[in-house]
Amino acid sequence: MSAAPGVRALVLTYGTSGVHGPLLESLRDEGLEPAQILVVHNPAVPDEPDPTLPDGVRLLRSARNLGYAGGMNLGLAELLGDPGAFDQILLLSHDARLRSGALERLVGAGEAHPRHGVLAPSLMFVGTDRPFSFGGITNRWGRTDHRRVRPAGAGIADCDWVDGGTMLIRRDVLTRVGGFDESFWGYCEESELCLRIQRAGYAVGVVPDAVADQDPGGLKRPGVWAYLLVRNGAEYSRRARGLAGLLGAAGRWGREMTLLSARYLLRTVRSRPGGREEIRILGVGVWRGYLDFCRRRFGPPPADLPGRGDTSNA
Repeated sequence: MSAAPGVRALVLTYGTSGVHGPLLESLRDEGLEPAQILVVHNPAVPDEPDPTLPDGVRLLRSARNLGYAGGMNLGLAELLGDPGAFDQILLLSHDARLRSGALERLVGAGEAHPRHGVLAPSLMFVGTDRPFSFGGITNRWGRTDHRRVRPAGAGIADCDWVDGGTMLIRRDVLTRVGGFDESFWGYCEESELCLRIQRAGYAVGVVPDAVADQDPGGLKRPGVWAYLLVRNGAEYSRRARGLAGLLGAAGRWGREMTLLSARYLLRTVRSRPGGREEIRILGVGVWRGYLDFCRRRFGPPPADLPGRGDTSNA
């Protein structure tokens, strides 16, 4: 019998590396039955073989790489159309891992505190006790940062947003506010969803005693990472803080371009170790991200962007 019958898990995968395997094992260990798990597969190439899944786990395959927002929305539409008796949906990226007891603590907190529309566990870097996130904070200028220090006390620690790698959302909240904004494609879409959920009157929080592992993927896609963080970060700042957010985004872009230019010049004159190519890739991503924000170009990252990494077939 399932340890959490009122929960469905939605796992987003990409490619054929099988990185989702340990996550599915952790869900099994936490007491979820295979029928409670839906895997959405974003293919890295056209006609890619389906990922290998345990018996009973459902698979939903997209025609192309829809990014995080589109892939999750595909799965959410499937789950929200299911008349089954469940009231919470656990969203997971394929590189997340639940540690022992995390699901029980998350679900219990959600049932005890219905004003919270979104909950997340504390996130640690994979295989360590080094904090990655105790929830996200948005400052007055729209800048987002992970909270790295464990909040005091037990129970739930309120925050502005949580990382999309592991988030528990109430079904009725999603029905009311909708899913992710697919114009973001990837990065900051979870912050924007949390913003809408809060504006609808719900709280967002982290359950410090529930712990999961996360493996941030920015280094796997440096150009796309820089591009999307700048473009989507500026758009989130605008939506969250209005004019102050626009000014803050412009200031952050200017500082980032100045720092990258200085690093590039230092490496050119060999005053600093390391090649220039990685700096060029980041610089192109930052520049084009802000340019596309200004001209309101959203959706998948440009196909000719350097440093695309694992974002093919978009």
